[in-house]
Amino acid sequence: MSRRKRQNIHLLSKMCFTPLTIMVYLAFVASGPRRIEAALSCTDSTECVALYHPNSRCVKNSCSNPFSSGCLSNMNTTTAAQNDVHFESVRVCNSDDPPHALEKGLCRLSKFNYTELRINVGNWETTAFYAWVAQILLSELLDVPVSLEIGHGIDSSKPTLNFYDEENSFPYAITAYDYASLREGNRLSDCLSTNDTSVPCSHAIMEVWNGQTSLLASENTAGHIEPAEGNGMVGKLGWYVPSFVIERHPEVSSFWGLQNQREKMASMFKRPYTWEKYCQLLSPTNCSSSFYDGVARRWPETDAERGVYYKSQLYTGHFADTAKNNCTANPTTCSGHIVDAPCSWSTNLEQQAFWNDIYLESDGPNEPNDSYSYGQMIQILRAANETKSNIIMWWWKPDGLVLEFAGTDAELHPVTLPPASEICVAKRVGPGVNGRCSSDISVRRGTKAGSCDNDHHALKKVVCSRLYSDTYDVSPPRRSPAYDFIKSIQVTDLEMEDMLKHWALRGVDKYGYDGRDAVCTWVRDNLDDLQRFIPRGYPRTLDGRNRYKESYMYAAMAMGIVALIVVFSTTFVTYHQRDTRILRLANVQFLILMLIGFSFVSLGAILFATQPSLVSCTMRQWLVTIGYTLGLVPLVVKVGAINKLVRSARKMKRVVLSRKYLFQVVLSIVTIAIIYLIAWSIVDAPTRTEEWNLSEKDLDFITVNVDCSSRYQFWVYITLAWEFMLCLSACVLSVQARKVAQEFNESHLLFALAFSHFAFLSMRAVTQILSSTGSASVRAAVASFLLSSDVLTAISIYFIPKFIIIAKKKPTALKKVTISGMSGVSGASDFSQGGSEAFQSEAGSRRAVILSEANARAKEIQPAAAPSNIKRQVRWVTGWSKNGQSEPSPRLSLSKTTFPQHHQKKEEDSDEEEDSDESRISCNNDIESSEESSHDTQQSQHELKLERVQDDSQSQVDRIIPGTESLTQKIKSVAKHDASTQKGGIVALRGDEGNEEEKEELCSSTESSDEQFIENANIP
Repeated sequence: MSRRKRQNIHLLSKMCFTPLTIMVYLAFVASGPRRIEAALSCTDSTECVALYHPNSRCVKNSCSNPFSSGCLSNMNTTTAAQNDVHFESVRVCNSDDPPHALEKGLCRLSKFNYTELRINVGNWETTAFYAWVAQILLSELLDVPVSLEIGHGIDSSKPTLNFYDEENSFPYAITAYDYASLREGNRLSDCLSTNDTSVPCSHAIMEVWNGQTSLLASENTAGHIEPAEGNGMVGKLGWYVPSFVIERHPEVSSFWGLQNQREKMASMFKRPYTWEKYCQLLSPTNCSSSFYDGVARRWPETDAERGVYYKSQLYTGHFADTAKNNCTANPTTCSGHIVDAPCSWSTNLEQQAFWNDIYLESDGPNEPNDSYSYGQMIQILRAANETKSNIIMWWWKPDGLVLEFAGTDAELHPVTLPPASEICVAKRVGPGVNGRCSSDISVRRGTKAGSCDNDHHALKKVVCSRLYSDTYDVSPPRRSPAYDFIKSIQVTDLEMEDMLKHWALRGVDKYGYDGRDAVCTWVRDNLDDLQRFIPRGYPRTLDGRNRYKESYMYAAMAMGIVALIVVFSTTFVTYHQRDTRILRLANVQFLILMLIGFSFVSLGAILFATQPSLVSCTMRQWLVTIGYTLGLVPLVVKVGAINKLVRSARKMKRVVLSRKYLFQVVLSIVTIAIIYLIAWSIVDAPTRTEEWNLSEKDLDFITVNVDCSSRYQFWVYITLAWEFMLCLSACVLSVQARKVAQEFNESHLLFALAFSHFAFLSMRAVTQILSSTGSASVRAAVASFLLSSDVLTAISIYFIPKFIIIAKKKPTALKKVTISGMSGVSGASDFSQGGSEAFQSEAGSRRAVILSEANARAKEIQPAAAPSNIKRQVRWVTGWSKNGQSEPSPRLSLSKTTFPQHHQKKEEDSDEEEDSDESRISCNNDIESSEESSHDTQQSQHELKLERVQDDSQSQVDRIIPGTESLTQKIKSVAKHDASTQKGGIVALRGDEGNEEEKEELCSSTESSDEQFIENANIP
């Protein structure tokens, strides 16, 4: 055995360590590591594996934290409790983690997106261990991010007390109780929501001693914290002395042996010297490294070393008299030395010593009570134990240092002071600058009534008041378990002592890995018992299935694709057959607009069957809204224009309409819809949302419905109302157009189309109203099916019948159109397809119907003075050219015809359905006028008015109905009144020369043909 090892064993026996402590220390010495703070130096990972954990690695000459990715998943031993509790292989990230932690796979993001809980830690070990227990359970079992506040906020440039710190840092907090950080956490709620994260912020303190009672009450009154609750431990503050001091001076174990013993106290309890102060004032060798003086092996090299009271193997510490111990020079003020804690702690040492006539004073560097920091207090105790110097100090239980020295001659024993009482506790000096931290010593000393001993008391924990509301204002599926867990967790004295013993006895890296190993081991071994603090319904399992990859979603997408293909095919056929009469009558340009709208709706149906995203959610609404607008508005505008023309013709009003105007109307309506959608997208764009629902059977199982929604639902309802309005307009117009001529009367198709849209839209509205129930993916699939079905149904109703007619090659013109004149007088024109090319014009019959309806209104404007035997004859006058093209100015003319009196009676008894029983159409390619009759000027003016109105109606038809301008190109015969006919009043037709047979055929008419035309033309 080497000389160094023999010296260490001798040192152990001299310190009277327990056998177990000696065994642990021997094992450590035999392995030969160097003990350092925060991390163990290394040259190879095998050293770290041997001393730390199999998962520890040598990184930058220091052993890494084997628990950096989690405690429970990295423990070697598997317990029964672990088999019953599910925990992730990687813990949740927190704000104390380095930026690369997520990239390296050391942590993961919270699946439930819980707000980070930040725990304020005091500057002693038990509060750190308690916080670590909470951090492990919340981060690894409950998916809650947890970080620890030690006084400098979230600052990556400074060491943290994070349990998962890769470098095993173990810094002590700046203050014992940082109430300002609680106030900041209560103000912000989320400590990460501020730009200045350097400001301390926290939500809870896990260990508060009874010296903070008055301060806790004031914070609670101000609304910053909830009332304090017990944390499970019982604490004992007071004065403590080591066993070797009691062995020398048994009387010091009670205040009775300390009272009024000024000189004894001054000579017994000397004052400690820092390393630098010792080397400067007391060392005989001036701490030369060449000559060891038995206390310091060298001069302190750093600022940190200069202020220490003990440094293992370098400075043993030293106690000596000072002027304050000299009772000869200061007989009334001399005093012995006692180690006091910072005034921010729950110490009342000055009050207790002064009023019990115990002449002991602290002489530390910290004002105002000349106290020592926690680290300095530990150094002084270790120096006293090393040198076996008398020491008395303020300390507490439970604590790791007490357990470390338990069973040795340095075991700490409490000093009995006057017994505590409720009155005494109430009279103690409170915390703060107006109490224990006052610069006025008389304030710090208080009154004699508060000078009693500290009794055992329950330790407290506090949380900021806003943590409750922030937790329970959230829906149950998204509610964090952090608040309920912090409120319920309890760690007893014995449980804390188990962790402290493990930490104290391990002896490898005391202020680094050892504490983490102690806490993690205890949590692992007691995991089954710790489950009672986990709130009901936790830990939760998130249904990770992608509902948008179910079979019904693929079916909906397939149907949307089919609808899109059908629309494209319909568009192709429509364009290919654009010159056919039935499509020209329906206006091909408007049909293309409708099909573009249907293609948009089909694309929207496909997007409804895809995974929601910011883009797809917005595009859904755009495509469907614009699609329905384009699908309905052109048809509505066209039918509305035709209805307006018919009504105007009946009222003999001038109406100016053009195709350009109608397209402008369509564009204007579509523009309104686009403006609305732009406003929606800017103000409250639909975006991907997740709707979480708790399972009715398992409260810990959450199903996720991914959907598209805006903050306000009225946007969707306005869109549905817009589509309902379009459907309603189509229905109204279809009813109004029911009496328009059959050739261009699409009222039944328009009504069927509007009804179809209305039915599917109603089902979509019901789906939207029920959006808060059921699966979002199912609702999206239903919406997709409805949109696709709506498109397919619309094409089946409006386009397929037209294609069937085209496929069957049905005649494109009426076989025979008979326009009935007055009773006993009829004019017939045979518009046969085979008879002449002139009757193959698609718009001829439509023009004839408009003119017929105009003639029907002629009777309404007949002057009262007109003779009863004067009948009005509306003649359609047009030019005719050899190439079959009409003259550019077709018009209507009104002429007069005289009929025998015996026909007037027959007119009055004619059928009511024949509104224009006094009108007839006379065709004349020579533009000849009717018989001349002598009438007054008033009658001529009236005829001119009628002629202008009818001429204007004719020109409007030419603008909106393609091909009507060529109506008269193919007329091959004309009719003329024959006054000499035997039957009187029967119209004799006269045509072109050399075509008498054809004119004879064209002029033949029957009563049945009159009825047939009226029925087919829907002339009111």
